[in-house]
Amino acid sequence: MSAAPRRRRTGRDQLLAVALELFARDGIQATSLQGIADEAGVTKAGLYYHYKTKDEIVLDVLKPLLDALPAVTRRAEAHRTRIARVDEVLGGLIEIALYEHSGFAVLMQDPYLTRLLSEQASMRQWWDDTTALILGSDPDPQIRIGLVMFINGLAGASRDPAMAHLDDRDRRQSLLECGRRLLRQD
Repeated sequence: MSAAPRRRRTGRDQLLAVALELFARDGIQATSLQGIADEAGVTKAGLYYHYKTKDEIVLDVLKPLLDALPAVTRRAEAHRTRIARVDEVLGGLIEIALYEHSGFAVLMQDPYLTRLLSEQASMRQWWDDTTALILGSDPDPQIRIGLVMFINGLAGASRDPAMAHLDDRDRRQSLLECGRRLLRQD
């Protein structure tokens, strides 16, 4: 018995949805352009009409997520105290993790993407701005490690089945309190 047919999307939207599904399931490195084309039901030439490289697809798949990160930092910059800035950054990252599950998991857990994003000036700038904003110019190494641990741990914590019984408000609050502890705010 074959699986139910996919609801057909058109063009870029179809390719992006399929690519994200494959990236989340198999990893970016293991996903080929041919695999995306096959799964989307288009020819490789059809895929090349929209995208020339896998990197272009990866960045387009994650564009809403990558656009959200600088917005979080901009909102945090409006706060006067470190505690308020940290809460804004942590809260913004928590929202992204909770509502962009697949994209956030891909972003945080795929070594291919880590390399690709390190080559993007805008992402390097976001990281530098965010760390300077909430950690200061000469941060304690343990607090910096806490920030990195929090950000990288969000992907798993936001999908942890043991947290399924928590409503969104309680889940957000638990994650925020954890982030505050890692950054020594509580």
